[in-house]
Amino acid sequence: MRPFFAHALCLLAILLLAGEASASTMEFDGRERTFEMYVPPTAPRPLPIVLILHGGKGTATLMRRYTDFDALAAKEDILAVYPQGVGGQWNDGRPEIGNISSQSADANDVDFLLALVDNLVSHGLADPKRVYVIGISNGGMMAMRLACEHPGRIAGIAAVSANLPIGLECDPQTPVPALFFHGTNDKFMPFGGGDILQWANIDRGKVLSARETVALWRQIDGCSGEPHKLRISDGSKKGGLVIDQINFDPCSGATVQQFITRGGGHAWPGAKQGPYGDAVLGPAGTDLDANAEIWSFFKAQPTR
Repeated sequence: MRPFFAHALCLLAILLLAGEASASTMEFDGRERTFEMYVPPTAPRPLPIVLILHGGKGTATLMRRYTDFDALAAKEDILAVYPQGVGGQWNDGRPEIGNISSQSADANDVDFLLALVDNLVSHGLADPKRVYVIGISNGGMMAMRLACEHPGRIAGIAAVSANLPIGLECDPQTPVPALFFHGTNDKFMPFGGGDILQWANIDRGKVLSARETVALWRQIDGCSGEPHKLRISDGSKKGGLVIDQINFDPCSGATVQQFITRGGGHAWPGAKQGPYGDAVLGPAGTDLDANAEIWSFFKAQPTR
């Protein structure tokens, strides 16, 4: 067990009784790391745990508010945990991460997230056989890195508006169920691959295309079938967009699934981001509830 602040353990003990809390802290690698979480107050423990990772320059608090994952966690008896990246950034394996934040480049986020899970398992809160990781953008890439490097610890991942970074070695020997949400008009994370949107003359690295990212996970998970496309929304409703669900059965190792929002932006499908959010990020759409789809996908997978 890695070292933790004594007061962090006290906070966790309080959380067991309180049901819901804001920020908690733990010490890892000489840094004080923070996280927020929702604990269903009356659910039997240990609980399935979902790590929900914010995007670049984001915060755990904003991610919690943006996704509203707590509402699903309360209904489905999920331990929802929102870790905070150093400097608002996750070390997702991009060589260029140091151009964004030297602190983030030095952060051992893979081991931090595993240590956080270990801590919650040791307190009887989390079930080590049901550990799931989801994230948007930089957080989605971090979820993939965690699955690439420690597939035996992760029962499933979901990546929203995220492609695999070029330069990240990903050859896990254990299949990991993987779910993807991509918007074709994502101006930050290019659907067709290439340069992540740059600003302030900072190189943020390159990524595979959405198709190449999913193809890699299909290979990892032994999905030999041709893509089966199901149009689940024709975009005719107010605020709606055309949405395709892509399945890749049969898979000999683990399931891979993808949702493509035609005209969708760099957004969490179903999020209530408002006109300003739509203008900056691009539309999230109203015909797909990412939270519900993620949990339905995870529940259908075997435990570790």
